[in-house]
Amino acid sequence: MNESIGDFRDLTRGGARVSLVFYSGGFPVRWSQCSATAEYFAEYFADVHARRCADDVARNEFIGTLGYIVNELVENAVKFSMGETVEVTVCLEGEELVALVSNQILATTVDGLVEKFRGLVSGDPQEMLVARVEANAVNPDAGVSGLGFLTMMADYGATLGWNFGAVQNNPQNVLLKTMARLQMRNQ
Repeated sequence: MNESIGDFRDLTRGGARVSLVFYSGGFPVRWSQCSATAEYFAEYFADVHARRCADDVARNEFIGTLGYIVNELVENAVKFSMGETVEVTVCLEGEELVALVSNQILATTVDGLVEKFRGLVSGDPQEMLVARVEANAVNPDAGVSGLGFLTMMADYGATLGWNFGAVQNNPQNVLLKTMARLQMRNQ
């Protein structure tokens, strides 16, 4: 299996890159670790990006944007992971900042996720975000909402992509890679 949806591209070899792997077998991953991970990446890349930030306000906006996106990706991976690891990579590729999170999911969930992800990239993110917020207000127990992904696209201008791949020696699981790309701009 190797299927991609949205703006998923293999990472290039150039630019600044930092990766972190959670090995959940050694300790339970907690929500606070997800936000701490996001804060680390945001602070690290704010320093890399510093020459583009005009002032502290721009730097703080950059940190908030990257922190939100990485936190959402990591929380989703931790929440739905069925494997032993969750891998987080953030890198610069030319004028883009790329966040990539990889984790294993149950193979039985792939069809539903493919449909959901295709829907997320098929319409106007702002319109879909408003519709999802309204639907959640009417029925808060509806289940999976996708608000985090829609917020990344509508409010932060991220493009998203997903890749589903085989897991060697474990046909019950599929490797899900979730990618968010942000255009770097001088602020």
